[in-house]
Formats: sequence, C-alpha cells, structure tokens
Amino acid sequence: MSAEPFAKTSVAGLGQRHVPAIPHGEYDGREHHVDRRIFLTLPLAAAAGALSACTSTDAPAPFITTPRPFPTASKAPSIRPIPSVQPIPSIPPGARKGFGISLSRRIALEQLNSLDLTWFYNWGERYPAARPGPEFVPMVWGSGSLRRNAVERIQSEIQYSRATQLLGFNEPDHREQANMSVDRAIDLWPQLEAAGLRLGSPAPVQALGDWLKAFMDKAAAKDLRVDFVAMHSYAPPNADSFLESVQRLHERYGKPVWITEYAVADWQAKASSPSRFSESEILTFMEETVVGLRGMPFVERFAWKTRAHDDPVMGKSALFRKDGSLSPTGELYKSL
Repeated sequence: MSAEPFAKTSVAGLGQRHVPAIPHGEYDGREHHVDRRIFLTLPLAAAAGALSACTSTDAPAPFITTPRPFPTASKAPSIRPIPSVQPIPSIPPGARKGFGISLSRRIALEQLNSLDLTWFYNWGERYPAARPGPEFVPMVWGSGSLRRNAVERIQSEIQYSRATQLLGFNEPDHREQANMSVDRAIDLWPQLEAAGLRLGSPAPVQALGDWLKAFMDKAAAKDLRVDFVAMHSYAPPNADSFLESVQRLHERYGKPVWITEYAVADWQAKASSPSRFSESEILTFMEETVVGLRGMPFVERFAWKTRAHDDPVMGKSALFRKDGSLSPTGELYKSL
C-alpha cells in the first residue's frame, strides 16, 4: 500500500493476445466501455438489471491448462486430508464481491461468513482447514512462497479447494511486501504458470506505474501467460477517479481486471489527527464504486480492504468494529 496517487502515464497497449476460456460470470474477452456517470445515476436494482441483460448465460468449460514443467524438481509437501468441503455457490452475473482475510483467529471465519461473499483469499497458498463457503483463490505471495513449494501445495489441494484461479506476487514494488525486481518476477513466473490455473498478474502498489508496465512488456515478449490484471488502490473517496483508473488499466493491457485491495485511505492521518474523510463520504464511495465496477464487464472481481477500526489512516474504511461485529461500512458491503 502507498499514499502516492496513480502515475500519470500514457496508454500503451500490448497488442491482442489469447485470453483462455473462463468460468461463468467472468470477462468474455471483448472490449467494453461504460459511461460511469450514466451508470452511477441508476438505482441499484436497475443497474443490476442492466448488467444481467448484457451478460451471457452460457457457461464455458472451466479453465484448465496443461501445466508446464518446473525448472527444477522438488518434492511436494505432505498434505493432511480434509474429509469434506462445502459446495461453492454458483456465481450469478455481477456477483463478484470478495475479501482478503487471514483465518488464523477463530472470529475471522465468522467475519468472513458475515459479508455474503462470492470469493475470498488469504494472501497465501494454503486452503484453510475451516473450509469456508465462498470460493477460495490462492496466492503466491512472493519468492519465499515458491521456496516453500507453494505451487506444489496448491496442486495437491485442488481436490479439496477446487481452485481455478491464482493470484500473483503481492506488491513486488514495495520493500515491505514481495519486494522483487521485474527481472526476478519474470524468471519465477513459469513456476506460477505450472500450477495450471487461470493466472493473475502481480499486484503492485502503483497499478498504472512503471513496474507493472515493464513486467507486462517482458511477459509478452517471452510469451508468458497473464490471464487477468490485479490492482490495489488506496485513495481519497472520489468514485469517478477510481473508476477511471480501472478503465485505464484495462485499456492499457486489454485484459480483465481484478481489484484485490481497495479502500479509502488518508495517508497524512496519524493518531493525533485521524482521517479527514467522513464515514458518510466513505459509504457513498463504496456504494458508487461497487455499482460502477459491476457496470464494467471487464471487471471480474473486487475486494474491499479493511484495517483495525481505530487505525488513523483507514479506520473509517474498516468493515468490523473492535468486538468483531460489522461496522456501518461492513453492513453496507454485506448488502451490496
């Protein structure tokens, strides 16, 4: 995460590359342009109806690729069998709401289930033993994940997790996150491809910045597979500006978009001077952006990011109160 705004850069396409078949409810590979100001004036019910009218009901076959061999052989870790799993619900058009959460605390599972989600992730490759109801999307967080045999573990757990999508490196342009050069990420990328799942790009701090541009250019030159682009956004509560950045990201790379972390943040805030943005502004931003994202057929999934309720930078964006119950922001996210 970073306080800096998206970089002002020119739109430069990579050319059209093949987008593999994708599950029902995901992007169909065509170019789409949506007038956000018109869409945001619609009531939620009308907006949902408009989206349903333009979404195909034909469900293509699940995305499976032939895994590429690993550069070096490694022994897969032993996995404790999980006796049963809850069925993953069908994904109606537009229902792409998710959440990132670690399930290490007992209350976390209750929080996850309280949000009426379609999917979730936990910044890691392991399928939670708690077997939550929403669809699980694993992530290869960084190079250390690969040293711990993350891809082999993902493959060995597919019979339980039924994962079909994989998220790439988390904020590789940040020293305190995955922290790797573009060349290092490119060198490691074939290992992620070998998982045989539909694969998302690394999610840098700056979605429209230089790191992702260099990565996507080199991936295209080496014919590496990137099926969708992942982005993060922490900015003031300006829905038009946020949705414009999502549109620009899609136009730059011509690929579906996942917003895997986004929320309102005031990076100048501190304990003695909390966020200058009001709860009302954040609620309005959340509602307008969710409606707007669901009006963009190339946006496949989104996930609001939370912090502690008393966090000065993002506390007013928090989905949960200190006792773990839903905050007003959480109640709204649940309802959308």
